[in-house]
Amino acid sequence: MAVLHPVDSPAADGGFYRYRGRRKADRAAVQVERLRQLLREDRQRISFNASSMRALTARLNQHVAQALCDGLKVTGLAQAAGLTRWTVRTIGLSFDDLAPSGLPAAQQLAAIGALKSELATLEASKADLEGRRLKLLAAARRLGVMDDYELAALSGLQCEAIRKMTWGLQRVRAT
Repeated sequence: MAVLHPVDSPAADGGFYRYRGRRKADRAAVQVERLRQLLREDRQRISFNASSMRALTARLNQHVAQALCDGLKVTGLAQAAGLTRWTVRTIGLSFDDLAPSGLPAAQQLAAIGALKSELATLEASKADLEGRRLKLLAAARRLGVMDDYELAALSGLQCEAIRKMTWGLQRVRAT
């Protein structure tokens, strides 16, 4: 039996209540999508951090080699750069085409110290990012909704590394 309304009646639009909202998303699906997004963002941040560290390390090495070429002592450079004397010597030998710059030693040591502190800041942020990634991977493994291969694709790590990092976590079983 159908209910028909005349065109001029107030119920001409059908007269029935229609819910026009959206269904609530499944809570587990929302968590999984949020984890995926966070893992993607962390992978990008870690990659950017790594490329910044490479560039900064190259600049530090160039400054150390230039200071050696200008006649600064290996021991003083090692202390200023936070490197071993062997590493400073190796850096000096790898840049064999430098000419003396004529800059004062204090200015060169200050530049090396500034680069060292920038590098230390980047290393601290890298450790924070890797700790956050570990927590996200552990949460994803704990939920048990993503397999190791998807986690590997999202995090940029290998499956075995993820298993070792999150070893001993119990998966939540749906009952």
